[in-house]
Amino acid sequence: MGPRHNTRAGRSTQTLREAILSLRLVPGTRLVEREMVDRLGVSRTGVRAALQSLEAEGLVVRGHRGVFSVAVVSREEARQIYEVRAALEPAMARLFIARANDEQVAALGEAVVRAEAAARALDGAAYVEAFRSFYAVLLAGSGNEIARRILETLEARIAYLRHLTTQKAPQARQLRTAALLRGIFTAVQRRAPDLAARRCAAFVERSARFGMEVLKGNG
Repeated sequence: MGPRHNTRAGRSTQTLREAILSLRLVPGTRLVEREMVDRLGVSRTGVRAALQSLEAEGLVVRGHRGVFSVAVVSREEARQIYEVRAALEPAMARLFIARANDEQVAALGEAVVRAEAAARALDGAAYVEAFRSFYAVLLAGSGNEIARRILETLEARIAYLRHLTTQKAPQARQLRTAALLRGIFTAVQRRAPDLAARRCAAFVERSARFGMEVLKGNG
């Protein structure tokens, strides 16, 4: 019973997370428990576990009388997230070059290839997943567990921002973004830490400008 319940709870959490990240459940949507039971096909206990997990990730918030709703990412919160990324990701690129093994370098390149293919195909979900994979490999290869944990606490909201901006970005922008990701990878291949760090910083700065524009009106 225990393992099965845990598996169901995990599936419920993932189903709800994907609905939020893909914007099928838009920010501000009330998540009424009995409706979630029907949507997810699990018990109220499973729904509560899923909502509590997503609350910890910052994807849902608990409001009046304990009713949950899909979190609204404000421009101020987004600005702070981009600032954390700008501070950490260039440093992680430097460390990746110093510490990553050949398999990790290859995995980084594979993520770039997937991002480029997804941009050409206008496959938003695959595009966002490729970027998630790229940064997961970058963080793992950096060998800095503390930085990885810090960014993991923001992972869901970073993914949310990527989904949101991807939906608003024309294909030409997506192709350019994938090309810039390849630029970071090229610097890694060349074992050029200063260049990789600069390209990471410029990448985040560009993402922040577009993200803040998309979020105009969100406070």
